[in-house]
Amino acid sequence: MLSIIQSFKNFDYFPFQPEFETLTDYYIEYKQRNSDYSTTLFYQFKINQDLMDPMSVIPDGCIDILFYCDPVRPAANVCGTVLKYKKINFQANCEYFGVRFLPKQETQHFKYSMKEVIDCQIPLADMITIEPTIMERLINEQGFRGRIKLFKEEIGNNIFACNDLPAIIDYSLNKIYSTKGNVNMNQLAVETGYSTRYLRKQFDAHVGMPPKLFSQIVRFQNSLHMILNKQFLTVWDVINENGFYDQSHLINEFKKFGYLTPNKFMHTVSKKLSDQTN
Repeated sequence: MLSIIQSFKNFDYFPFQPEFETLTDYYIEYKQRNSDYSTTLFYQFKINQDLMDPMSVIPDGCIDILFYCDPVRPAANVCGTVLKYKKINFQANCEYFGVRFLPKQETQHFKYSMKEVIDCQIPLADMITIEPTIMERLINEQGFRGRIKLFKEEIGNNIFACNDLPAIIDYSLNKIYSTKGNVNMNQLAVETGYSTRYLRKQFDAHVGMPPKLFSQIVRFQNSLHMILNKQFLTVWDVINENGFYDQSHLINEFKKFGYLTPNKFMHTVSKKLSDQTN
């Protein structure tokens, strides 16, 4: 079925959570490109005082493993992508260490399906078999690089040991990333040689959501990245680059995921940054 398919390996897409980077007292990250051309993001942040408003997370299509590095009350959760903007309370004066990865990295060792993880936080110990001492060592490790090393050796090798995604999912995800979410199910069905019904069923099993919704999240993230990180852009640059029909189409998609228009989203982030520095 997939004999004519070409691999997409030259895309550079990885979603982000802007408030993790802008509203914390410090934030560091390290991106690791894997042998299968997927990317794993390791990050660490700390909030020194309670925020006036809780931080928020936005849809990113990823799975995060987040460690609450408190020696007295340590915790680790597997966090599936949210489907709408959501406020999250983080503890002040505590370090958080996280690992974010795209569904391209198969997680067959998880005890929950990808669909069950969406928009949920599940204790890591409920998701995989893990020795309690390993989590204690990681949380008590002081250095960022040391935590990365421990995770890769003691946890990551178990989670990512198998990368047997069906060819239809591997191809479809790469196509979605490389086109910035501008591909529809009929096109994917034609290119892979499978029916749209079968494609949707495979996405439910391995990604946890329909391909149309996942594509919209990828496009939303790409648009947000352009707005927040590139200067001298007009709204039409964002519209044209990401395949929106017009300004209303862009605004409606932002409202769907972020509850705010692009301009209001930028204003909100800027205001929160100002509040933190004053």
